[in-house]
Amino acid sequence: MGIDVTLLIDLMHALLSHPFHIGRLQLPHRLLQGPLAGFSCAPFRISYNQFLAPAYCVTEMMSAVDVLHKHPLTSRYLVRLPEEKLLCYQLAGTSPSIMAEAAKKLQALGADLIDVNAGCPKPKIRKKGAGSALLDNLENLQRIISAMREAIEIPLTVKLRICGDERDVMLAQAIERAGADALIIHGRRWTDDYDVPCNFQMISKIKQSVQIPVIANGDITSKESLLEAIKQSGCDAYMISRGGTGQPWLYQQLLQQDIEVTNNLRNHCFISHLHGLAALENEYKAVLQSKSLARYYFKNRWSHEQFSKFYGLARLLDIERFLG
Repeated sequence: MGIDVTLLIDLMHALLSHPFHIGRLQLPHRLLQGPLAGFSCAPFRISYNQFLAPAYCVTEMMSAVDVLHKHPLTSRYLVRLPEEKLLCYQLAGTSPSIMAEAAKKLQALGADLIDVNAGCPKPKIRKKGAGSALLDNLENLQRIISAMREAIEIPLTVKLRICGDERDVMLAQAIERAGADALIIHGRRWTDDYDVPCNFQMISKIKQSVQIPVIANGDITSKESLLEAIKQSGCDAYMISRGGTGQPWLYQQLLQQDIEVTNNLRNHCFISHLHGLAALENEYKAVLQSKSLARYYFKNRWSHEQFSKFYGLARLLDIERFLG
């Protein structure tokens, strides 16, 4: 006889609701919102506060050079709203001294954690030697982590992709020795498309090889997929990235109980998100981003004709009228 699904879900809630530490920082539970280029700015992050929020959220990936020399404090990359909870800033770069200096600046601005991007597969990032390309230059990655660890007092994490072979354990142990407080592992290789399943078995091997917390990332979108990730990886915590987009209620559903997501609730969350973007930047940029956000909020709910009509709207007022 199989285990009752309701019992499994209750056990999952109990496990995930238990606090844990990264470095000296205590987190209230074990579900995190990951970085999303073009999305995870402050209005995105505070959308979760209407429900049970992630233990912490992560900013969009930002260049360490840009943090020091380009982004003003009013930039969407740096702005942190007063109502935000714990926040991790994610940095990309190749210079140990610049990464350390940028981390120190972000700590002064109030960052609760700093994350090193060692997983981005985009060619424009890799050709600079950053992102997932850092995994091919372990000596420099270790120098980066060591320099950042010396520069800041807050927790330092490293987000990486798997190699899918014996290098994974060696990389994880080297990153731990360099001073990282936790590993966040996306269970795909940088060459894999998203149709390749996340390799939680490899993440489990990495988890068993290090003493610091290991956080699994990839393919978590529902209770069922989260249960599978827990069963296969046995990690300390779980990071949801794209799966949380357009679903600000998701963490409450995964950690506590189901929520009836009515059309009115979905519409309210969507338009509130857009107004937040308009306040952060301007109405034009908010409407522009609404075109991609709508595909997450209303996937499988709008017809092709409804999406086509929506894409033609040019003002927030028009969007509000369209939503009814």
